[in-house]
Amino acid sequence: MELEIWNGDWGLPCVDYQCLTVMAYCKFAEAPVNIKKTNKPWRSPSGDLPVLQHDDVRETQITPIIGHLRKQGFNVDQTLTAKQAADTVAFTALINEKLLPAILHQWWVDTKTYVEVTRPWYAMALGLPFSLYTPLQKRNDCLTRMTGTRGHPLVTEAEIENLVLKDAKEALNLLSTRLGDKDYFIGDKPTSLDAVVFGYLAPLLKAPLSNSPLQAHLKACRNLTGFCQRILTNYFPLSPEEQAAAREREEAERQRTSEPTEFPHRRRNMALAGLTVVAAMLAYSLFTGLLQIEFINIDKQVDGPSNKAETRDSNGGKDGERD
Repeated sequence: MELEIWNGDWGLPCVDYQCLTVMAYCKFAEAPVNIKKTNKPWRSPSGDLPVLQHDDVRETQITPIIGHLRKQGFNVDQTLTAKQAADTVAFTALINEKLLPAILHQWWVDTKTYVEVTRPWYAMALGLPFSLYTPLQKRNDCLTRMTGTRGHPLVTEAEIENLVLKDAKEALNLLSTRLGDKDYFIGDKPTSLDAVVFGYLAPLLKAPLSNSPLQAHLKACRNLTGFCQRILTNYFPLSPEEQAAAREREEAERQRTSEPTEFPHRRRNMALAGLTVVAAMLAYSLFTGLLQIEFINIDKQVDGPSNKAETRDSNGGKDGERD
């Protein structure tokens, strides 16, 4: 079996919530799946990743892929009781209904995140010419989905954000209460619910978002952040090369955020201050009369003598004597 996914970043094996969910499920079930980072959603039947290829079967999206894995005998929920299985279904539905819209809004609808994080990342991963329209198409699809939320049209981005953020915070609180101080949500082994929670929350936790209320609320739920980090450490440890690259990115980010306040901004501010002083001095000089600007008609000075000479010639030099 081969699983095509998006690239990883920010200490994650993949940045996409669907890919991470399927990858976590495969790890929990110990399914022999070969991971292939392709960044080619146009090869998918759904137009998005992940895609699971197994012989002549080609599945995409979370539910069909997990369904196919279960048919092959890789079922992490097979030992659950009826009540535990019902709880798994109920909390998974809660996540898709209450939490997923806010996650999609954060990545694709929120203008600041889309401009600073989402679009640049996917543009680099896709390359030309797909980077020119694929992120925009994805954003438009999410906007269409958001504006139909709750069965009535929402006009502004603020209205959409207020609605989905409220539901998402409630969902995070319920998940945090359910997890408590346990390692996993149901039993002492990870289930499909753990795969879904990890896949949906890990990118939100690790992405370099600025002033994100949703990310801030997630980080305030310490047991959920510890859960995500525990899954990453136990099932997706970074290689030495990835650890070195992560350290380099962190160092570059620290320099980027610290240097502008110490050197580039200081030099820019000094230059602007100097230009302001010069402009003020010039304005004062003009206003007080210390500096005057005289406009001279160059054409009259050049043409004048030649016109007079022609007059003297036509009058036999008499006008010239009077001059």
